[in-house]
Amino acid sequence: MTPGSRAPRAAPCVVFFLLLFVGGWLPGPAGAQDAPAAGAAVGAALPAEVQAVLDRPELAGAQVGLLLAEMPAGPGQPLEVILERGADLRFVPASNHKIVVAAAALEALGPGYRFRTELLAPLPPGADGRIRGDLVLMSGGDPTLGEPFWTSAEGALEALADSAARAGLRRVDGVLRVDATSWDSTTVPTGWLVGNLDRRYAATGGAFSVAMGELELEVSGGARPGDPAEVRWRPMGTADFVENLAITGQPGEATDLQVGYLPESRRWRVEGRIAPEARDQRLLAQRDPVRQAAHALLRALESRGIVVTGGVEVDWPAARSGATAGPAPGAAVGAAAAGRPPGLVRIAALESPSLPVVVEPILARSQNWMTEQLVRVMGAELGREGNWDEGFRIVEETLVARAGLAARDLHFRDGSGLAGYNLVTPRALARILAWARFQPWGTEFQSGLAAPGMPESTLEARLGGLEGRVQAKTGTISHVNALSGYLVDDAGRERVFVLLTNAANHDAAPIRRALDDLVRIFASSP
Repeated sequence: MTPGSRAPRAAPCVVFFLLLFVGGWLPGPAGAQDAPAAGAAVGAALPAEVQAVLDRPELAGAQVGLLLAEMPAGPGQPLEVILERGADLRFVPASNHKIVVAAAALEALGPGYRFRTELLAPLPPGADGRIRGDLVLMSGGDPTLGEPFWTSAEGALEALADSAARAGLRRVDGVLRVDATSWDSTTVPTGWLVGNLDRRYAATGGAFSVAMGELELEVSGGARPGDPAEVRWRPMGTADFVENLAITGQPGEATDLQVGYLPESRRWRVEGRIAPEARDQRLLAQRDPVRQAAHALLRALESRGIVVTGGVEVDWPAARSGATAGPAPGAAVGAAAAGRPPGLVRIAALESPSLPVVVEPILARSQNWMTEQLVRVMGAELGREGNWDEGFRIVEETLVARAGLAARDLHFRDGSGLAGYNLVTPRALARILAWARFQPWGTEFQSGLAAPGMPESTLEARLGGLEGRVQAKTGTISHVNALSGYLVDDAGRERVFVLLTNAANHDAAPIRRALDDLVRIFASSP
């Protein structure tokens, strides 16, 4: 989710477990064990002030997972558990799932990884600026082609077009060919609900996609009743992507517009009425991201005087059989796994910021689309194909091998946590957080999390008074609220905390207040 958006409706986990107070010793990274600290409330009653929060009416009947631990003294050391409840049971994590994906990506791809988008051709432009053949776009799913990394998606595409113009390109006697063969053509994870698909928080992408997968739509009333309404949208791809059937109503008439996506024709349709000279603005999911991004790039090239005679074509992957596995997690890679096709030279290119900079909006703003792109990038770079299953495999193998997690403590149906079928245990989340803290990229990972008062983060208006002492990831879908991360207590000790609630069947606001109150208790308790 993004800040200020409404909590999406997602199906809850099929089975919720009866929560017990759980103690014990379980294997940790490198054979270590999570040990209870002296005086820890493990397998015993929780402190009264903690229990008082858990006894609030809004949490009655809810499943609550809780773990508070001292930060280990060094890498590979066990968690010193202070408090826990249901720490080894599996919960739907909502956007706390982004902790799992972001940590795995930083470890598997490496903090120096950068996304690259290239325009290739058989030969450089001739003296006349002409390429005889196709102009091939190779993109590795770069999620930075738009805000907040550029002023707009158009700005990113114009920068790529400017690079081509500086290389002397003036005419392409062929097509603008998008090579999407290393990614599957599926744009929606299997765990998402149909009702989410037109919402911006359910935007999806592909091998080449821009503007966070979103479509900015504006409908304006005409000067007189009965006039056709005017419809504009950004980024502008194909001219027929939005079908306009809306008309101007009477002065003062309430706007009554119906906006829907037609998958059969891959177009949006706008119907209804809008008052004269009124405006209605909406942010929607693109729903046809690769094709629209390619046509938006074609427009950018044309605006720089570069003629492409054959229009746009997208090459989707052919059916595969017996594909071989990709490189192991952590392998040094740069561009898309398929690499540059033989016989082509680079005409122009864009390169993203380094991966920790890219991960920050995922953690601080809870950006869903960027997270899904990152999962599929891991599949393309380190697996067989840019799809979710391969990406999930890389995430799981990385965290099992590097962070010492048990595979059964993780279950994936998407990367962002919008699906209600993901699963993780509080102990697994705590271990990821503690393990990440000691990695070469750990400081950047921690600083990328939301913090009280951080502008545009999901904690901007929460946990006031704990500024500079808490970095955490929020999580909200229907019947799920979560908050996990790092804190420094009143004595200056660094701690890891995980809070997961499922099936409260209550408005999210009081659940969030309960989670915030628990964090305040954790920060103030001796």
